[in-house]
Amino acid sequence: MIRAAIFDLDGTLVDSLPGITAGLNRALAIHGFPAHPAARVKGFVGNGSRMLVRRGIGGTPTDELVEQVHQDFFTAYEETSLEGGTHLYPGIREMLEVLHQEGLPLAVCSNKPHHYTVEIMDRMFDWVPWAMILGQQESLPRKPDPTGALQIARQMELPPAKIAFVGDSVVDFETAKAARMQAILVEWGFSPAAELRGTAAPLVASAAALRKFLRAPRPDA
Repeated sequence: MIRAAIFDLDGTLVDSLPGITAGLNRALAIHGFPAHPAARVKGFVGNGSRMLVRRGIGGTPTDELVEQVHQDFFTAYEETSLEGGTHLYPGIREMLEVLHQEGLPLAVCSNKPHHYTVEIMDRMFDWVPWAMILGQQESLPRKPDPTGALQIARQMELPPAKIAFVGDSVVDFETAKAARMQAILVEWGFSPAAELRGTAAPLVASAAALRKFLRAPRPDA
């Protein structure tokens, strides 16, 4: 049986797309770039906030321009992320409550900047005693580098093979694979289902199905 679970944040536990879209479009407008619909911004997410901005600008922008827009994105995102811009996906609260009651250690590993990751977790998940919360930091490589996931495994004092890494993207699958953890991908997030089916990870369609999968006995876990 799986003995712990590490979750991605955006697209896995929370739908943060409205806040991300609003923040990005405000920052782009300041610099004279056109806005993008949420459906397009969804495809920009997954590799950190600087890559989000770079994709939003389009073309081959200079690092200096990306940094300028990136700073304005932070300012705008402060105003849009939690005030109606971020919501729990259906069934997530109930799933986490049951997993906690059953004694499964839980953690979060996200490519969202650490400050915002912690802020969202404190505001929306303060009822969960998380083993660790890790967001993007200068001292921590972004996923799919396994450093963050393995740091959490050490904190939990569990072998990586006994931990499930739950996400909504190929990046999350690659993170789990690099960390030698058990990848599980959710279908409700930011990545197209066809893209997820190209991986070797099992897919789950609901929070209830995810809970059952995490608690199901299996000979290799």
